[in-house]
Amino acid sequence: MIRLALVALAVAAAAMIPTSPSIAEAHRPWCADYGHGVNCGFSTYEQCKMTASGTNTWCVQNQWYWQYGPGGRSRQRQ
Repeated sequence: MIRLALVALAVAAAAMIPTSPSIAEAHRPWCADYGHGVNCGFSTYEQCKMTASGTNTWCVQNQWYWQYGPGGRSRQRQ
């Protein structure tokens, strides 16, 4: 009887987990490519270049931004 109650509790808890995807990820148009990693947190090319100055880093356009950012495919909302 205890097992049945625990199973029922586990099923109820699993049913309460949200299944909708979160949309917290922000896509910015510019990335600093460090060779071993990438930082895509720049809104302008100038921001990226200031961060990359003095290092062996170059700035590239973020392909995810052009696909999912402003003007890209819109997200489906429920």
